[in-house]
Amino acid sequence: MSKKRPSEAVFLFFLNNRALMLDIIFFLVLSFATPVFLTPRNLTNVAMQISTNAIVGIGYTFLLASASVDLSIGNMMCLIGIVAGLLSVAGLPFPAILILCLLLGMGLGGLNSFIAVKFKLPPFLITLAMQQIYKGLMLLLSNGSPIPNINEGIVFMGQGYVGRIPMPVLFLFVLVIAGAVILSKTSFGRNVIAVGGNAEAAKVSGINVSKTRIGVSVLLGAVTTITAFISCGRVGSAQTTIGGDTVMDVIAAVVIGGTPMGGGSGTVIGTVFGCLTIGLISNGLNLMKVDNYWQTVVKGIIILVAVVLDIYTEKLYDKMREKT
Repeated sequence: MSKKRPSEAVFLFFLNNRALMLDIIFFLVLSFATPVFLTPRNLTNVAMQISTNAIVGIGYTFLLASASVDLSIGNMMCLIGIVAGLLSVAGLPFPAILILCLLLGMGLGGLNSFIAVKFKLPPFLITLAMQQIYKGLMLLLSNGSPIPNINEGIVFMGQGYVGRIPMPVLFLFVLVIAGAVILSKTSFGRNVIAVGGNAEAAKVSGINVSKTRIGVSVLLGAVTTITAFISCGRVGSAQTTIGGDTVMDVIAAVVIGGTPMGGGSGTVIGTVFGCLTIGLISNGLNLMKVDNYWQTVVKGIIILVAVVLDIYTEKLYDKMREKT
C-alpha cells in the first residue's frame, strides 16, 4: 500500500476541513475589517442567523448523504409557518400547534420521497414541482398576506432565552448532538450512508432502500418545521416570504461542510461549520454595507465554488484509491 506524500496529505486535510479553515480565515479578516464584528451583540446575531439554516442543514446532511435532494424545503417551511399562524388565530394551544405542524412537516417530507420512490422519478424533479404546489397552497391559505399575532410559544422559540442562550442556538446545540449521534452511531445512520454510497449493494445486503430514503425525508420535514417556528417567532408573525433562499444556502453549507452531493458520507458538525461560513460572509458583507444585489452574486459564487470543491475532492480520493 503506497503512502500519501506529505504535501498531498496536507492538501487533503484542508479539503476535508475546508469549512473550519474558511471560518478561521473569515473570522480573522472580519475582526480587523470592522470593529463592530467582535461586539457581543453582533456575535449573538451571527449565532441566531446561522441557527435556522444549520437546523435544516442537519436534516439535509442526511438527505445528501443518502444521495438525494429536496428543492422544496423553502416553500415547505413557509407553508408550515402559515399553517402555524392560522392555528394560532384559531386559538389552539402551543403544544397542539407544534404537534400538528410537526406531523404536517414530516408528512410533506415523506410525501416528496414517497412519490419519487413509488414512481422511480428523480427527487430533483419531484421536489421542483412540489415547491410550486407548496407555494400555491401557502398563498391560498394566507391570501398572500402575513398572519400577525402568532402563538406566544412560537414567539418564544424565535426570541426567547434560557439564561443567556437564545432559544434558536439552544435548539441547534441539542439537534446537532442528536443528529451526529444518529448519523454515526445508529443503524439508521449507517443505512443512510450505505444507501448513498451504493443503493444496489445496500439493497442486496438487506437494507430497505425505499424505507430509508422516506425516513430521511421525514426527518428533514421535522427539522424544517422547527426552523419554520423559529423563523416566524423571530419576526412575531407568519410571513409569506420566509425560507426564500434557504435551500441554496443550506446546500452550499452542507457541501462546504464536507458532505458530498453524490452521497455515501456525511458530517453534521461539518454542516454547522459550513453554515457558519455562509453566516460570516453574509454578516461581513452587511457590516461593510455591501449592496444586497452583490450579496446575492457572492452567494452564487460560493455555491459554485462549493460544488467544484466537492467534485475535485471526490476525484482526488479516486486517484488515491487507484494508487493503493
